[in-house]
Amino acid sequence: MIPNILKSIMQKEGTVAIVAQGQDFPHVVNTWHSFVTVNNDNFIVPVGGMNTMEEILSHDNRVLVTVGSREVEGLHGAGAGFLLSGNAKIIYDGDECELIKKNYPWARAMMKIMMTHATQTA
Repeated sequence: MIPNILKSIMQKEGTVAIVAQGQDFPHVVNTWHSFVTVNNDNFIVPVGGMNTMEEILSHDNRVLVTVGSREVEGLHGAGAGFLLSGNAKIIYDGDECELIKKNYPWARAMMKIMMTHATQTA
């Protein structure tokens, strides 16, 4: 499901915004493209802090994710971006998580975001 242009965007450095619905207001965390592993229809994100996000996801695992890069040709010229929707969970152990912890010594877990929809916005 992950389009090639989205893969191209993720190969350039930029920010990834992950949004979940908190009790009173949306909650946002950010990470860098270079920290995210794109695997099939999943984004794998190392988790250092993200304590509030972890609590929110335990009640409602739906997330919105935005990514973009000025370095990738988009719909209207230079610059491409996506709005993604999916479901996320925090994983604390297992082979995939241990690899994340090895690559990012500050990580205490990983977030696996299973993409359900991708819309190119730019």
